[in-house]
Amino acid sequence: MRFTPPDGVLNLAQTLDCGQSFRFYPVTLENNIPAWRGVAFSRGLTVYQDENNDLVLECTEQEFRDIWFDYFDFNTDYKKSREVLSALHPALKEAAEFAGGIRILKQEPFEALCSFIISQNNNIPRIKGIIERLCLHFGEPFLYHNETHYAFPTSKKLASYTPEDLAPLRAGFRAKYLIDAAKRIASGEIDLEAVR
Repeated sequence: MRFTPPDGVLNLAQTLDCGQSFRFYPVTLENNIPAWRGVAFSRGLTVYQDENNDLVLECTEQEFRDIWFDYFDFNTDYKKSREVLSALHPALKEAAEFAGGIRILKQEPFEALCSFIISQNNNIPRIKGIIERLCLHFGEPFLYHNETHYAFPTSKKLASYTPEDLAPLRAGFRAKYLIDAAKRIASGEIDLEAVR
């Protein structure tokens, strides 16, 4: 599946490795094509940009429409947003120019919340490791590219554990906050879609 971002704004490395999502990693495809492979919404994806900066995704058109179009936030005109923000203040102009290819990923809300909890007093490589172990120990397995990958665990599943059960994650003090968030969401006390 090939797609041209309507506003021309997308740099996969800046977007997928800037600290907003932690489940994509660089791979090299045939002919030494640099790409990214990862998991979101319990689906695997391999994606790269061609010589024209078009996006090339290993997915069906239906999957692109149902998942990846929104995930990469292609409904938003980032070029226009940056122009508006840049006109407001020189500091915003500098920030908008700093990493001009970043798009804000529309992630699954529970995964985004857990990632944020895990990120407290942490660095990106360690966050990635904790999230990888969380999915490995508690997520549902699925095959993608003849490799076993793991979905992010549901709030209901995570709510059934204790902080001690999460010890293999090496998340430290964050484990109790992950369990608390999972319990509040699984019980309906917090509705992440309403918060969105």
